[in-house]
Amino acid sequence: MEEGKSSRRGLTFCSLDYASMLGFLAYSSCVTAIPICLVAITKDLGMSFSQAGGLEMAKGTLVLVTLLASGFIAARFGKVRSIGVSCLVMGTGMLLYANAPSYGALFLAVALLGFGGGVIEALINPLVQELHPDDSGRYLNLINAFWSIGVLATMLGTGEALSQMVSWRTVMSVLGGFSVLSGGLFWLLREPAKAGGGAELSQVFANKWKILRLRRFWLFTVLMFLGGATEGAFTYWSASLLQVEHGVTPRAAGVGVALFAAGMIVARLLWGWLIPQGRLWHLLLGSALGGLVVGVLFPLTNEISFLYVNLFLAGLAMACFWPTLQSYAVDRMRCDATSAFILLSCGGIAGFASVSWTMGMIGDWVGLRASFWIVPAYLVVMIWLLFWERKRS
Repeated sequence: MEEGKSSRRGLTFCSLDYASMLGFLAYSSCVTAIPICLVAITKDLGMSFSQAGGLEMAKGTLVLVTLLASGFIAARFGKVRSIGVSCLVMGTGMLLYANAPSYGALFLAVALLGFGGGVIEALINPLVQELHPDDSGRYLNLINAFWSIGVLATMLGTGEALSQMVSWRTVMSVLGGFSVLSGGLFWLLREPAKAGGGAELSQVFANKWKILRLRRFWLFTVLMFLGGATEGAFTYWSASLLQVEHGVTPRAAGVGVALFAAGMIVARLLWGWLIPQGRLWHLLLGSALGGLVVGVLFPLTNEISFLYVNLFLAGLAMACFWPTLQSYAVDRMRCDATSAFILLSCGGIAGFASVSWTMGMIGDWVGLRASFWIVPAYLVVMIWLLFWERKRS
């Protein structure tokens, strides 16, 4: 179908951009509904924090496997159709999650969430990069803001629903239906000239092999791991921290994580409008330094109002890591963008999944508050690596 376009202060959006925004809303809603429901789920199914973190680790592992295969999937079926099917798979996973009778039964639902989420994670950003190759950093930050909008809406809505004694299973069912609807939209919007397949499988493999041989790729992969981990720490565990360590209601916990998401929304929209492609390294460094300060203060804070402020500031600091690192890395490596985005996302997903599990184990041993010290530790390493990358350039 013909793609209508509209401009906003020099940025030009097509209907696939808007579909990508909706896809991020669905993806983030399905991913972040679990953290805000986590305390209710653990009580209902008799899970420990380690088991809850282990589920996220299992899902992250499946996402990684799917990420590695997604380039071949896109080459065979096209990015748009692949994203559409994956939204349907993810929605089905949420519906199964809602009806799981025990901890063991959650693994089938987690498998579908991993497979569906992996393709979405892998292909939406390359789709945006392909649509806007000359100014991808701005578009990626803007469209990735809808991940954070989904987090904010899910945390506020789900926190309120749980406080009103709505079952977590009902929440999962509603969000699963939303993901199915967003998948249907991708099937209606196709732009073969820009977003379809066309690359031979052998070429996809060659592109990935070429990237894997680059030393700089492995540096950016570590940076993506650290960025994904610091974002994942707040996304996955801050709601549980507020409920378990500070005794707040699900509504208040949802507000806290929504403030984190709001900070990410503000930052991504702001950086998308203001930061040119040539200033991405400075944005990454400034965000890491700001995040280090917030990361040190967060586990030391006791007042709920100050915790809320810290969560908003953490969102501002962590917002740019994922999309900006990907855009910056592709510029520095001069390689196939789709393959690079997919491989770099593996680093981010590994960071998100591993920190969820690690913090769950630390939470069982010494408390969730202590587990948040992992954030400033990771950011110190990130700052050092950013300077090292700059020096080598």
